This record gives sequence, structure tokens and C-alpha cells, in this order.
Amino acid sequence: MLKHPLYPNGNIYLSGGMQFAQGLGAGWRQLCSERLKDLGFFPLDIAELDIAYSEAHGHLYRFLSDDELLQRKSNIRKHFIETDINLIRNDSDALIVLYDESVRLGAGTTSEIHEAFMHDIPVFLINSFKELNQVPGWMQAETTMIFNEWDALYKYFAELPPAILKRDVYGNRRSGMHYLCSLCGTVEEKHKTHYVSKVSPLYCKSCVELVKATHETHYDRYRFFLDYFEKTSVQEWLNSRPQPTSEELFAAIRARKAPIKVKGKSKGKKTK
Repeated sequence: MLKHPLYPNGNIYLSGGMQFAQGLGAGWRQLCSERLKDLGFFPLDIAELDIAYSEAHGHLYRFLSDDELLQRKSNIRKHFIETDINLIRNDSDALIVLYDESVRLGAGTTSEIHEAFMHDIPVFLINSFKELNQVPGWMQAETTMIFNEWDALYKYFAELPPAILKRDVYGNRRSGMHYLCSLCGTVEEKHKTHYVSKVSPLYCKSCVELVKATHETHYDRYRFFLDYFEKTSVQEWLNSRPQPTSEELFAAIRARKAPIKVKGKSKGKKTK
């Protein structure tokens, strides 16, 4: 994990459109970086890093033609996907995401949000479209909090307990006796003693009730899918078998009515 001695509150990866954004999205990242540093957070500005790499080692895919698709794919896989995901997975305490039209046109930001979600890394999203329904439902679910204004996000970060976005020795996001809820971003105080094992995801009391209702009042969707596939597969197999003719059905019926010999005796209908 990267550690900066001047910014003890945690590393914040700045996620957003680059390929289809003006100036690789460097403008908003620079402004955000300055505010985060004032609040004691270390910004991981991927646009700044990309520009620095290109100046030092050249562009990796921008000048490759469509005939060089395989080389382009190889370069992007190694130097963009692998690098950016490693920076999130190994060196980020949280993500700030600017969700705008450039994100919709690209794919990297969506993948970065999902990677953070899968590793229980908080995601704080700025919705440039203002209306919540403009953010896809799947993406909404993977965020910790959604903001419509930058000032509201900075206010939230300013009020967080020191270093709460960083994991403690047990793997939880804790500051003293305060913990961060991964579903709503609320900071909740725990009394008596702190957790001495990893709790992932970690929920506040209110969210515990929500999650309980989700699990206990709805049939598990994955389990339903498996049941559905099993049922339809069996039905499809039965439908694929040749249908018996009338003669075959009558023969089967007669065979069931025929006496069954047991130890030299006939087992069938008793006759008077």
C-alpha cells in the first residue's frame, strides 16, 4: 500500500472518463487533488500518471492502426487494465468517481467501480447528470455514496474521522471506535470494544435491518436461476425424446397388467 507522510487519511483513486474526456479528464482531477490534499488525503490521479508515463516511454496504443489490433489489445491489457486495477486493489483506500458522458462512452471507469466493489473498497460517486435515474442501477448498488455536488462530497470527507477510510490491523475501516458502513457511508460508533476480526461488508445498525429484509423476505435469485435451469433442462430433455405410438402405449399398459412370476408362482390377480 502506498503511503504518503503528508497525507495520513488515506489514498483516494480518482476514477472517471479518459479516452473520451477532454484532456484525459485531467482538469477535474487536478482540482479534486488539491482539495483532497487540503483534507489530508493522498489523491491517485491516473490522468497525471498516464501523461507522465507517455512522456517518459511514449504512447502505448494511440498511434496503432486497426490492422494492429492484437498489439493494441496486448498493450492495453498489460499497461492499462492490469496497472489500473492493481493500483485500485493494492494501493487505494477509496474511489472518487466523476460519472459523466465520457464514462458512458468508455468502459474503464465501470470496470474500476466493479473492482472496488468486489474488494470492499468504498466508492463515492459524483453524478454530473443530477437525476439519480441517470446512473445505472447496477452502478448505484456498487457505490457507497452518491453526490450531486462537489461541495457536498468535500464536506463529507472533511467530517470523516481521521483515517477511517484506511483498514485497521483486522481489515476493517475504523477510526478509534468509529466504523464506516459500506452500504450507506454512515460513520457509526461501536461501544465497549472494537471488532477483532474482519467484518466484510460492514453495516451500520440501520443497514443491517435493510440487508436482513433483503435476504429473508425474498427468495434467493441465484437459487431460483439454478432451479429454473434444472426444471427447464429436464423438460427440454423429455420433449426431445421420441413420443411413443398408440401401439407402444397399449403394449406398455398390457405389460404392467401381465402376471409376474415369483419363485415358480404367478403373482397376479386372484381368481375365484
